[in-house]
Amino acid sequence: ADSGLLDFIEHLLEWSKNYPLIVVTLARPELLDRRPDWGTNTRNLARLALEPLSDAAMRQLLDGFVPGLPEAAIRAILARADGMPLYAVETVRALVAEGRLARDGDAYRPVGELGELTVPDSLRSLIASRLDALDPTDRSLVADAAVVGQTFSLASLSAISGHRPETLEPRLKALVRRELFDVEIDPRSPERGQYRFVQSLIREVAYGTLAKRERRARHLAAARYFEALGDDELAGLLAAHYVAAHQASAEGAEADAVAIQARLALTGAAERAATLGAHDQAVSYFRQAIAITSDPRESAQLNLRAAVSANAAAKHAEAAVLARAAIELARSSGDRERVGTGEALLGEILIDDGRPPEAIPVLQAAIDAFPAGGDDEVRATMLANLSRALMRTGQPAQSIQAADLALDIAEHLGLDRIVAETFNNKGSSLSQLGRRRESMALLQAAVDVAHRGGFVAAEIRAISNLSGLYDHAREARDSYRTAEELALRVGNRSLAKWSAEAARYQQFTLAEGWDAALAEGSDDRVDEAGSALDEIRRLAISSLYLLGRGESTDAILARIETLSTQTSDSHGPASLHALRSDRALLAGDYGRACDEAVLASRAEQLSWFYTSAAVSAALHAGDLERARQLTERLEADPRTDNVLVTERIRARAGIAALEGRTDEAIARYGDAMARHRATGDDWDLARTALDLVALVGGDRPAVREAAAEARAIFERAGARPYLEWLDAAIATHQTGPTTNRPRERAGVALDIRADSTKPGGAG
Repeated sequence: ADSGLLDFIEHLLEWSKNYPLIVVTLARPELLDRRPDWGTNTRNLARLALEPLSDAAMRQLLDGFVPGLPEAAIRAILARADGMPLYAVETVRALVAEGRLARDGDAYRPVGELGELTVPDSLRSLIASRLDALDPTDRSLVADAAVVGQTFSLASLSAISGHRPETLEPRLKALVRRELFDVEIDPRSPERGQYRFVQSLIREVAYGTLAKRERRARHLAAARYFEALGDDELAGLLAAHYVAAHQASAEGAEADAVAIQARLALTGAAERAATLGAHDQAVSYFRQAIAITSDPRESAQLNLRAAVSANAAAKHAEAAVLARAAIELARSSGDRERVGTGEALLGEILIDDGRPPEAIPVLQAAIDAFPAGGDDEVRATMLANLSRALMRTGQPAQSIQAADLALDIAEHLGLDRIVAETFNNKGSSLSQLGRRRESMALLQAAVDVAHRGGFVAAEIRAISNLSGLYDHAREARDSYRTAEELALRVGNRSLAKWSAEAARYQQFTLAEGWDAALAEGSDDRVDEAGSALDEIRRLAISSLYLLGRGESTDAILARIETLSTQTSDSHGPASLHALRSDRALLAGDYGRACDEAVLASRAEQLSWFYTSAAVSAALHAGDLERARQLTERLEADPRTDNVLVTERIRARAGIAALEGRTDEAIARYGDAMARHRATGDDWDLARTALDLVALVGGDRPAVREAAAEARAIFERAGARPYLEWLDAAIATHQTGPTTNRPRERAGVALDIRADSTKPGGAG
């Protein structure tokens, strides 16, 4: 408004004081610089300070202005507008004008990815005009503050601008009155006394007024200021200023000089982020450092570090790309040691990505090609990872051989990290060979060595693998949760997923807390990062709950079919066959249920869980000969897990029932049920009791007690199909024995296991 319009408004107010007239004016605080006495002579004046709108109000405004605006666009606009309606409206208009939003009926849809939102010219002009109205010193201060960041302190602005704090403070107060800056005054805030831009767009426009050379000088000044503070928490901020200074530098010696400082700062920020478990951020910093690094040796090392963090963040495909880039860079520079380090890491990544069969030839070739006089730590790491890959593919004897070679090197050199990792692999392999006590002792040693040395990933793996050998389901579940919490604390999403799914399986066996466990594994609660194997395990365990509740698993089956083509781990096809087996059992097709369970056991290297499921299907089909053959396979397994021992007893009980040796069947079932009670495995306790009712039947006290116990557990879990099966079995035996007769209606879900030893077992 010019002076004439302001005079007219004051005249209007005076002239119309006897009339019911309301005059509404909107103004920036700059008005009071021009007319300090504005409105002081006016009666009934109400002055309102308009605060930024809430996100809810902004959403309502956008919905009225552009009905049907996509959620992604709304979030992007809200982030830019900072509660300013004009900014939101102008941003939408600019997107429509640029063709990035298109009308689709009564709604709008993005045309491609919206990406970064630029400041619309209309807003840029508006903000620029406000900045141009400032005196040169204040305008320069706003630009200096824009270099520091969205928030800044008096001390940081003084260091960059060259003005003393006592001369800056009154100017900052004036800029706060103009609503360009705000200041934090809450005594509870750790940022008390910090200034900040009222809107991020103001900062963006102010920053845009600086020439490249001015930006470079100011960013270097900011970097020197933050560096002098010596605060590790400012590592990321320090790196950002050096990177910005490099981007603003002229090509040649000027840029090269800043690039060195930027790489050091970025590497420091990345290492700190990784230490804090922020591995996504660490990868971002490492990638920025790689982009300004020309030395192939240094670039190879940066790629390796980025690959480690990407793998911990469960971004295995990205980690593999980074590891392979490191290998090629090291090879081109003749750095054979680093080539070996990269190949060892690539093997580890392939294992974590659910592709241990692919890791074996990679690691074996790397070991064979590694020079005789090469770094022993690199060689030991290769052997340790090969041991793990062999263990994960069900080759325990070969795994132990590789582990012993790794330990022979690691023990003599005091490489405790490798010792802990290799104890893990050897201990899990011993379990596969039936040497359970040795296995538990070695895994506990792995936990101890890893904990003392601060090797968190090794400690998490050891806790998880040891949990799979615990006798009691509740103890195993709690131990898996401990491993999960530790993994989350250090940002290792890969190990956190593994432990969480193992804990969900144990929750299933406890036959309690199913609603919470189902919710935990639901699609909307899942982190997108991870491997196809991670997703298969989640879906397979969710299918246990869904089948137990009698709910559809069609979508899960289709997804596992697709995912199984994306991993070479045997668990993919095994889970697929196991789920098909369950579905066949629900349909009363016992023959197919048995066939699919047998296929699952053949697909999975560690197969006795699926063999046990096949025995159960054969028994309920009345196929005595097949049940005997499968039981012999079950008994040939060398492992001595208590659960496996109990499953053997249960299988023999079913055979005795089909052969008419009723007293023996009842005794064996009673033994199996007692063992399940002792281990807290209530689900298998109820399943075993159901077998007793269905295969033995009759009005005997042991049968009645088994039926009552099974009913209580199924009701607690909400397992409707099993309750129906129990009722059908009781009703059938009241009309006479029908052991070999197919069941007439569905309602049975077969107890499938969902990992190579147990869900979340050897990792």
